[in-house]
Amino acid sequence: MSNSKPAGKGPKTAPGEEPYEADAFAKKYGLPIGEAKTIIKRYGPSRKKLDSHMAARDA
Repeated sequence: MSNSKPAGKGPKTAPGEEPYEADAFAKKYGLPIGEAKTIIKRYGPSRKKLDSHMAARDA
């Protein structure tokens, strides 16, 4: 018996925790796409982490 997961069945994420795509993140915060990609590369695509980073940055 194999321990592999069925194709297309990735880990479930909580509603509102879908990872950000660079274009959506850039649009939400009014950032150039290059800056959005850099931030996502540094902090990962987690909405919670990125929203927290942007809130701290604007504080």
